[in-house]
Amino acid sequence: MRFNMLRLLPLSFTLELPSHTPREWYGLYAIFCVTHLGVSMSTTAAPVPMLLHVEDEDGAAFLFRSAVREAGLAAIVYRVSNGEEALAFLRRAGPYASAERPQLMVLDLNLPKIDGLTVLSRIRNDDSLKNLPVIVISTSARQADKEKAFLLGAKHYIVKPDSFDKLIEQVKAACGDVLAVKK
Repeated sequence: MRFNMLRLLPLSFTLELPSHTPREWYGLYAIFCVTHLGVSMSTTAAPVPMLLHVEDEDGAAFLFRSAVREAGLAAIVYRVSNGEEALAFLRRAGPYASAERPQLMVLDLNLPKIDGLTVLSRIRNDDSLKNLPVIVISTSARQADKEKAFLLGAKHYIVKPDSFDKLIEQVKAACGDVLAVKK
């Protein structure tokens, strides 16, 4: 029997297993993780919240994901690169048909295909999405952009800062009440 451990550890490996059931091997693997890696495989832990990050720039997306980690926030961060993909993800359309509904969305304003303010407007006009907390993050410090974002129901507005430490602080302040802080 082959049992792929890809989803259970950050390392990817495949083991050839004798005639034990997958459930028995999972139990043995859980014991190994606790005793040798200090990782709990408990199934009673609360589910980790999912955050949808809508950002077209790879560098900015990497910095945001790093800031979430450095802020000690527990979240699965899923990224899409434009406004059209964001709406498809939220509506579970096309390739996102089996996607989980995020507990929080972090939305850039300057996006290809459909801009962030239009995405935010469409979310607020959709009964199934209108209660989703949305944090806007943008290079724009224009007061008009901030006012429109808040008028459309943005929870926070972050102007992308000039230092990583400031980004960590802003992400923790804006996302911390929705995402749990890791212990």
